[in-house]
Amino acid sequence: MFYFAYGSNMERVQLKRLCPTAKFVAAATLADCELTFSGNSPMWGGGIADIRERPGKTVEGVVWEISEADRKVLDGYEGYPALYLHKEIQVSSREGKTIRAFAYSMANPGREMSPSKRYKQLLIAGAEEHGLSDEYIDFLESIRPLT
Repeated sequence: MFYFAYGSNMERVQLKRLCPTAKFVAAATLADCELTFSGNSPMWGGGIADIRERPGKTVEGVVWEISEADRKVLDGYEGYPALYLHKEIQVSSREGKTIRAFAYSMANPGREMSPSKRYKQLLIAGAEEHGLSDEYIDFLESIRPLT
């Protein structure tokens, strides 16, 4: 199955710690959604990534191929179904291929809150490592973290 990561799980070491057999498939774009940061994660010390429908906007991320066992581990890590729900989506790879995947979307988004510096750096590291667009990396870098 294909999993679209747009937050900390874009970063290879972070994801492989949870899902050691995961395989990188493609850098991809989710149309008509935007990246937001909701709630307050005690683990990360700030807001955590979420996607929200927004016509005309895009979210870039990483498609991983994972097993059912991997998904169960991710579900536990992501707090499924209390914190995040599965969202069936279609993303487009850089080569124009459409990929059906699932992503995590917050069940009950809290108020928006800036991410911690550590969490933001993990998103940037994952984006750079997988060749997301310079514009998207610039966007991630422009996010003001909690101090």
